[in-house]
Amino acid sequence: MRGVVFDVKADLAFFRRPDTTNTQLTYPFMTPTAIKGLVGAILGIEDFVTGDRVGLSLLSPVRTVAQQLSMLGKDTSSSTFNRPTTIEVIVSPGYRIYYAGNDKAEQLAQFLREGKAVCHTYLGSAFALTKPVFVREVDKVEVLQSDSEVETATVVPTRFVKSIVPESGKYYSRAGGFMHRYLGGRVFERSVDYIYERYGRSIRFVPKRDIDPDDGLICHFGEEVVCLV
Repeated sequence: MRGVVFDVKADLAFFRRPDTTNTQLTYPFMTPTAIKGLVGAILGIEDFVTGDRVGLSLLSPVRTVAQQLSMLGKDTSSSTFNRPTTIEVIVSPGYRIYYAGNDKAEQLAQFLREGKAVCHTYLGSAFALTKPVFVREVDKVEVLQSDSEVETATVVPTRFVKSIVPESGKYYSRAGGFMHRYLGGRVFERSVDYIYERYGRSIRFVPKRDIDPDDGLICHFGEEVVCLV
């Protein structure tokens, strides 16, 4: 697989959880499907479906706040509709995105190097505009074939983990219910849960033997070890 690394930052982000009603809650960081949606926006591909893999590391601490927004104009049947809605947003997010595969990685790297995007790019919602910044390209992303202890800066799918190797001063959290794979036509398949370090520091863990490739891969991304789904 070829690979490309890029960064995204913004003042706010909002990746809505589908299992909430009155208060609109967010996932604590960017979802795999949102990452691929962002890539689709860069490349100008509507309803982007791909078998390429993605991973993410945190460049800033996970911080959220609740804010009331006016929904004036959201209901097209009435120009006076103005229901205050409580929404949870991520404050000052920053993410390093790892994208690998043989489908769109090379084209994505070219667009990022040239600073181009066909559509507007944002972090989950149109009020959270961002500009992707190219970091580097990797000619060969190799699957890590080992069940010994590894260290990664990326968030880690719980399916990969046999045991965590805790380190003093680090704050580990779990986030669940992320949509894993987009099939097109607003249809999603499977879910994935993650372990992450709240301040974006590395995680040491012992991986399970024989991880199902359908669940994801642990890979050498250049000199880094990353978790991809």
